[in-house]
Amino acid sequence: MKNLNKSYVKLIVPIIVVIIIVILFIFNAFQIRDKTADGISSISVPFSLIVNPKHIDEGVTPKGIKITDTNYEKTKKHVLDLTDNIEENYLQTKKFSFLSANQEKQLKEMINSSQYQYIYSITLINFGKDTTGNYLTISCNQYNDTKQIVSYRFRLYYQGDSIKSAKYLKKLSNTTPPKYVYDDVAVGNTGIKQANSFMDSVKTAILNSNLTSTNAQNAGNFNQISTNLGLDPDYSNKGLYRFSKNANSRITNYAIIDYEITDVPRKTRIYIKQVNNGVSYYYTLSYNRNNNQFVSFQNGLISSTNTK
Repeated sequence: MKNLNKSYVKLIVPIIVVIIIVILFIFNAFQIRDKTADGISSISVPFSLIVNPKHIDEGVTPKGIKITDTNYEKTKKHVLDLTDNIEENYLQTKKFSFLSANQEKQLKEMINSSQYQYIYSITLINFGKDTTGNYLTISCNQYNDTKQIVSYRFRLYYQGDSIKSAKYLKKLSNTTPPKYVYDDVAVGNTGIKQANSFMDSVKTAILNSNLTSTNAQNAGNFNQISTNLGLDPDYSNKGLYRFSKNANSRITNYAIIDYEITDVPRKTRIYIKQVNNGVSYYYTLSYNRNNNQFVSFQNGLISSTNTK
């Protein structure tokens, strides 16, 4: 009997030891799991390891125009010749052959809304390129029995010697006919080729100053940046402020969408579109061809089309 009890004791002791080991393992396993989870959650994983940097901000850049080497002296002569041909054709036929039938009907209705009104000349306002194509902007100048000359303005898209389409822009009036492009003024350096590199400088200046969307508080923050870029701060700080406020993390949500060239003033205006949260913002970057320098970055689309 004593031998039997000793056998039970020898058997029970190992079982108890095994049970204790199992309990300790389970307890420690839960602690290890919790500590491991806490440790992992406390690790700051760089965002660039989760999202491929090449795909950040992808799909938010608006459609822009391609900047190419262009002989603008040749282009200017061509659009002046096109304007002269349009005017000559109208004076001979009294038809606006550059317009569609509906557009011509609407223009004639506006002209004939009062007696003694007629188109006596067609002048060139500006020329350039947008996402639709190459264009020239003309004014159909209407005389009436007052001192005011009414200007009906159209943007004409052309290819070679052909007018492909026309878009009515607006009606203005003044005491003199509008003309902002002259055949005896050289185009010179347009600044168009430098536009992309200049915008890279704008991006770098904003990022280096840490005046991104969350840190830009008011337009005054951008006075020094404007000066450093060679821009007039009085005409540029508000534009740079809004551009920064609506920029994405890499300032890639913009594109050059249009440019226009005039001789009065002797400027090239480069138009920029920015998209943020589905809202579009527009800016005008002006290049002074007299001193070969970018001079302002303004809110909105500032064009000779809207000048009397």
